[in-house]
Amino acid sequence: MTVERVGYAGPLDKTLGLLVVEASEREVVAELEVTDKLMQAYGIVHGGVYCAITETVCSMGAALTVGLDSQVVGVSNHTRFIRAVRGGRLTARARPVDRVDDHVTWQSTITDEKDRVVAEGTVNLLRLSPPEV
Repeated sequence: MTVERVGYAGPLDKTLGLLVVEASEREVVAELEVTDKLMQAYGIVHGGVYCAITETVCSMGAALTVGLDSQVVGVSNHTRFIRAVRGGRLTARARPVDRVDDHVTWQSTITDEKDRVVAEGTVNLLRLSPPEV
């Protein structure tokens, strides 16, 4: 299953400027232009931005993994900050790691324009059972 339409996954992603450029059950790719709005006090990208990017690309991938007729929610997001970024363009790539019953795990790697890893994360997600009618 592949998402044909790419763009912003949700309102927060639009606010951040995170644009999904590719999405399937095997990989999700998103890009973001670093702006002043994404900086923390020391003039580097705020760690919360990396957490939000990781949550978006992993959640989108998990949703495609379990099927768009289901819902998935993150139960943990472990994002590690590796390199300070002051500008440029970031690319996030997420891929599946594991699936056991209703639990899905995806990992993301965020790189800068020189293809250096700046952050990486793992999100554990849970497929929700559809509400009984």
